[in-house]
Amino acid sequence: MDVESPQPDASVCGGILKARGGLRQEAMVELLIVAWDGADPDLLAKWMAEGELPVLRELVTHGAWGPLESTIPPMTPPAWGTFHTGCGPGRHGIFGWAATATASYTPPLVDGRALSAPTFWELLSRDRRVGVMGFPLTYPVRAVDGFWLPGLLSPPDADGHPPGIMAHVRRHVPQYMFSPPDYAHTLERGAWVQRLAQLTLDQSRAALALAETHQPAVLGLHVQTTDTVQHVLWGKPEAREVYRAADRGLGDLIEKLRPRWIALVSDHGMGPVEGEFHVNTWLLEEGFLRLKGRASRGRAFLFRHGFTPRNLMQLGLRMYPLAQRLGLVRNANELWFGSLGRTLRRFFLSLDDVDWKRSVAYSQCDVGAIRLNRVGREPQGIVQPQDEGPVLRQLEEALRELRTPDGEKLVDFCARGSEIYKGPKAALGPELVFLSRGLRWMGKGLGGFLQRERFYPPPLPGGHRLDGTWALHGAGVTPGNTARLSLADIAPTMLALLGVPVPTWMDGRPATELFEGGLDFLRADLPDSQTDLQAEDDTLERLRGLGYL
Repeated sequence: MDVESPQPDASVCGGILKARGGLRQEAMVELLIVAWDGADPDLLAKWMAEGELPVLRELVTHGAWGPLESTIPPMTPPAWGTFHTGCGPGRHGIFGWAATATASYTPPLVDGRALSAPTFWELLSRDRRVGVMGFPLTYPVRAVDGFWLPGLLSPPDADGHPPGIMAHVRRHVPQYMFSPPDYAHTLERGAWVQRLAQLTLDQSRAALALAETHQPAVLGLHVQTTDTVQHVLWGKPEAREVYRAADRGLGDLIEKLRPRWIALVSDHGMGPVEGEFHVNTWLLEEGFLRLKGRASRGRAFLFRHGFTPRNLMQLGLRMYPLAQRLGLVRNANELWFGSLGRTLRRFFLSLDDVDWKRSVAYSQCDVGAIRLNRVGREPQGIVQPQDEGPVLRQLEEALRELRTPDGEKLVDFCARGSEIYKGPKAALGPELVFLSRGLRWMGKGLGGFLQRERFYPPPLPGGHRLDGTWALHGAGVTPGNTARLSLADIAPTMLALLGVPVPTWMDGRPATELFEGGLDFLRADLPDSQTDLQAEDDTLERLRGLGYL
């Protein structure tokens, strides 16, 4: 990533940021945190250089920005969990989309109650008013001094805090949505992109309306559309339209709220995907997974002959235009989640068909991870502590020998969970984590057995990368600083910036080097326990609709 700051341009944005000395007296908020989900640092640098993102360009010209290392693997739930808490997955307890420590091999998906540490929003809320909008893992909502709107995958009828706030939001923005519509809802790409761009601007409008009513000292806004468009339209010029809208929305917030400090973050980067590696299919072929007998033979037969979710998805997408013209469906989600889709899914091979008394490993990951069927953790675990080492060595050796269809080695990084995750929840995570070369192949385990071939073309052309982006502007920030930060550093840095004690249990550190003269901060012993996980039943279907499964 090239993080060299662009050359100043006094004409940009009417000089929104040039009067930095006056922001302190005039500010409506102390700190504005804007999250562009999946914003890749290389793309941002390219688009700024081409004049596509004038507000961001001005922000980084007069402030600091650099790469932001995500979690391993770089997935939405663990990454945003780390952002919210300043902790790694070994402490906050979220390792992927699947919940941990459940009595099922097909657990529900995580929501905000899975976090095992308080959010830095709640810590800030103890002595100042905050506003939190649209972040993943914010449903169900939390009570703060200020307001809290849930984000990605929240039920459409969800409310925020304080109760009734969504009615207020929709009086200002009637079409406000928690999650972007997936691409299959429309057949015309340009119309879909315009819808995403409008939703992006709607979020900024809603944020301004709520800021006027609730007067938060700290306002955080998460933009999901910047990730969604990259997954679907990686490398296509239309994706810029959504980022232009995000940039314009950022400018509106800065101009009207006049924050003393502005922080921009992304949870990970993005890049092209060559294909999927279906981990459970490979484990089945290699003998690490075994299927049940008579009860599962029919589904196993269908699986071997191509009756799989991925193949049916391709068939459905080809049939969708005709079905829509005939009035049989209103949108593509009805193909998957209507009565026909529910019936078909009964015939798909799943983890419910696995003979767990003869299986030692499985996957529930979306990028690349394997869990052992451990005694004492899994419902029907068989791997004893003394057997873990030999099984892991076999898996590691087999993974390192894997070749993609082009003859290249699949695995570029492979490490044991004990080497990656630290903290009281580490034992709940996967035993092996692996990443493909350049993260161009996604190790798919979530969803069970999605395809009979171990390697398969990707349903979406864009996927996650390890490096996201941070940017910071405001009083005391050293211009031109390009330090490499970790996602876990954001929460403690924001706390220290505002003079709030940083909990000792946070894995991240305040990035004092970003500020002239550093930052004075205190470490404090604070409780870190939270409520246990409860997930919404329909979250899995919404996640499929967004292309994660």
